[in-house]
Amino acid sequence: MRRLNPGETAFGYLMLAFSLFLLYQTYKIAGFSSIDSGGAYPMFAAALMVISSVAVVIRNRRSPKVEAAGPAGEWRRFRREVAPPYPLIGYVGIIVLYMLLVLPLGFNVSSFLFLFGSFWYLYRKGIWLALGLSIGSVVSIYIVFRLVFRVILPEADWLDLSLIGLGG
Repeated sequence: MRRLNPGETAFGYLMLAFSLFLLYQTYKIAGFSSIDSGGAYPMFAAALMVISSVAVVIRNRRSPKVEAAGPAGEWRRFRREVAPPYPLIGYVGIIVLYMLLVLPLGFNVSSFLFLFGSFWYLYRKGIWLALGLSIGSVVSIYIVFRLVFRVILPEADWLDLSLIGLGG
């Protein structure tokens, strides 16, 4: 039988609380007046999150816990096995850099750098894989959001895509 990892129960309850909060927020968008209202799709997605979170919480309650020396022992196991502090601090640094670079470099360039740094830092299976995944992700995001949905993504002042027919 599968045993729970440290922090798994608390994470399940946090996800349930977050999902319920999102469901409430999506309901506030437009209520549920019709299936094609502005809030219907976000409400559907949030409802799926609630259902999934409830299933996880129920499964976790039925699973035996790995023995630890009380809450302090479980916390030590969580820090050592699930969220060691040094990789976590490094990744927080990558996220902060991304936030600082979005405006000066624009969404596409900063997102590419963020994804490349993330894939390489967290996965470390090769620079070419990180490069390919990053390029593919940014191109896909650009096509879906900029070209299909016509969402204006932040662009850098120095990068004028209208010169090559891609900008708005």
